[in-house]
Amino acid sequence: MNTTLHRKTDNKMLAGICATIAERTNLDLNVTRLAVAGVSVVGATVGIGFAIPVLYVLGWILIPAQDQDASIAQRWFDKPQVQDAMNATAEALKKPLNKKEQ
Repeated sequence: MNTTLHRKTDNKMLAGICATIAERTNLDLNVTRLAVAGVSVVGATVGIGFAIPVLYVLGWILIPAQDQDASIAQRWFDKPQVQDAMNATAEALKKPLNKKEQ
């Protein structure tokens, strides 16, 4: 088994997160999908809210697809516009706050 974590691009319905979980745990793909859906519904009814859907979306954003080297988040943060905005924010945070003279 490959030790590098990548989202599966084959047998996916949305992002390939369930296909990845099924492959890495040697479970049936349909059982994995039903378990994720069931835990999401039960979690929403007992008060833990949307934890599973949020984790699913985070996995989609943070785990690179099988045929790609970088995740969606990595590709987004590598854009020059985002780098410029992050640098400007870092510089603004380094400046001391101007306090009113008393």
